[in-house]
Amino acid sequence: MKAYTSYFILLWSAVGIVKAAKIIIVPPIMFESHMYIFKTLASALHERGHNTVFLLSEGRDITPSNHYSLQRYPGLFNSTTSDAFLQSKMRNIFSGRSTAVELLLVDPNDMCGFVIAHLLGVKYAVFSTGLWYPAEVGAPAPLAYVPEFNSLLTDRMNLLQRMKNTGVYLISRLGVSFLVLPKYERIMQKHNLLPQKSMYDLVHGSSLWMLCTDVALEFPRPTLPNVVYVGGILTKPASPLPEDLQRWVNGANEHGFVLVSFGAGVKYLSEDIADKLAGALGRLPQKVIWRYSNFCKKEAGNTSYVSIWIPFMKSLGHSNIKAFLSHGGLNSIFETMYHGVPVVGIPLFGDHYDTMTRVQAKGMGILLEWKTVTEGELYDALVTVINNPSYRRRAQKLSEIHKDQPGHPVNRTIYWIDYILRHNGAHHLRSTVHQISFCQYFLLDIAFVLLLGAALFYFLLSWVTKFIYRKIKSLWSRNKHSTVNGHYHNGIPNGKYKRNGHIKHEKKVK
Repeated sequence: MKAYTSYFILLWSAVGIVKAAKIIIVPPIMFESHMYIFKTLASALHERGHNTVFLLSEGRDITPSNHYSLQRYPGLFNSTTSDAFLQSKMRNIFSGRSTAVELLLVDPNDMCGFVIAHLLGVKYAVFSTGLWYPAEVGAPAPLAYVPEFNSLLTDRMNLLQRMKNTGVYLISRLGVSFLVLPKYERIMQKHNLLPQKSMYDLVHGSSLWMLCTDVALEFPRPTLPNVVYVGGILTKPASPLPEDLQRWVNGANEHGFVLVSFGAGVKYLSEDIADKLAGALGRLPQKVIWRYSNFCKKEAGNTSYVSIWIPFMKSLGHSNIKAFLSHGGLNSIFETMYHGVPVVGIPLFGDHYDTMTRVQAKGMGILLEWKTVTEGELYDALVTVINNPSYRRRAQKLSEIHKDQPGHPVNRTIYWIDYILRHNGAHHLRSTVHQISFCQYFLLDIAFVLLLGAALFYFLLSWVTKFIYRKIKSLWSRNKHSTVNGHYHNGIPNGKYKRNGHIKHEKKVK
C-alpha cells in the first residue's frame, strides 16, 4: 500500500480532514479472491486513519495484520447455522461497543450483511466484488441494450437475443423476489428481528453502491448518482520479477511467454481439461508460466514454469508476455486489462462467463467453452490472440481508458467512503425510485388517466354527434311536410297555384 500513500496525502488535503471512524466489513462466506479486495481496502482505510474490523466466522482463516482487526462469531456461517446466529448471537457481537461503529460495508454475495447493519443501527454501503449491476439499485435497465447478468449477451442484440434477455431478466427478478429474499425474511420474522422492515427495504436502504466494474469493461447503461464504478482495486504498476523467474523469462527470446492461471480458488482441473491445456500449450513456440497446484511438470513440458505461487502482477507487467490464459475471474481480467495483455478465457462458474463475454465483445480476447473445447480450438485461439495484433492493440486501448480516470480505484473507493461519513449517509444522492409504487414508476396511473380521458372524450363526442344527428333528422322530417317556395303542403304541389308565395283556394268543379 505504500504506492498509494502520496495519493492519500493529496486526497486528504483536497476534501478536508475526516475524523477516524470504525468501519465493519462483512465479507462473503466464501470466495477468497473477494477477500483480497477487502484486505486491500482495509489497508487503505488504515492509512486514512480509520479502524477497520472484519466480521468473520470462527472457522474463517485470514492473515493477521496491523491494518485491521477481527471480530468472530460462533460457527461456520451457512444456511444451517444462520438461523441460530441471527437469533441469539448478533445483538451481542460487539459487547456493547456497537455505538462506536459508523459504517458497515456489505458484499451483496452475503445478504446477511444488510440485516447485521440494521441490527447494529449503523449506516451501510454496498461494495460488490462481482461484475453485475444489481437491479435492486433501482437504475433503469432497458432490456433492448442492457444485458441481464448470466444472459451472456452484449449490448447489441437481435430479436431472439432480446427475447432471451427479457426471459433471463424475468427469471432473475422472480428468483430474487420469491426465493432469495423470502428466505432471509422468514428467519427474521421467526425471531421478530425486523417486524417493521423487509429485506427489500434493507437492500434499498444502502447509502452507496460501489461496484467492481469499469467503463472500459462494462457496456454503457443508465445509472444513478449513488452508484460508482471502482473496478480494478488490485491493479498496480509492474515491478521486477524474482531473480530465478526473471532468468527463466529472459531466455524466452523473441517468442516471449504465455501466462496461465485459473485463480486462487481453482486448485484442481479434470484430467481431460489438463491434458487439453498441456497439449495446446506444448505446441506453442512461447514459454509458459503456469500457476497450478495439481499438475506435474512432466505433463506441462520442458518449456513450462509450473508453480503453486506465481507473482501474477509482475508477470503480467513484463514486456515479454504475449497472452494470458485464464478462467475469466474479475480480478485477473482487470489486472490483465491494466497491463494491456490479450486473453483467452475458459469460464468455469459465477460471473466468469459474463466477464469473458465483455472481454470478447471489446475485442480484447476469445471466449472458449470448457465443456466442448478441443485441444485444437485452444491452440488456434492462443495463436490468434498472440499473432493477430488487433487483440493487443485493443487491450492496450482498454488499458488507456481504464487508467484515464481521477485516481486509482482504491483512492476513489476511499474518497466515497469518506464522503458517506462526511455527509451522514449522503441521502441526497439517493433517488426516490424506491419510494414510489410500481404503477407510478411505469406511469401506469398516467396511462389510466389518459385512457379514462380518451374514453370520456369518445363518449362525449359520440353523444354530441348523436344529438346533432337527431336534431338534423328532426328538422329534415318536419320540413318534408311543410313546404315553402317549391315544397309540399298537405300533399298538394305548391308551384301550380302560387302567387307571391301564397296559395289560392281551388274553385269547386262541377
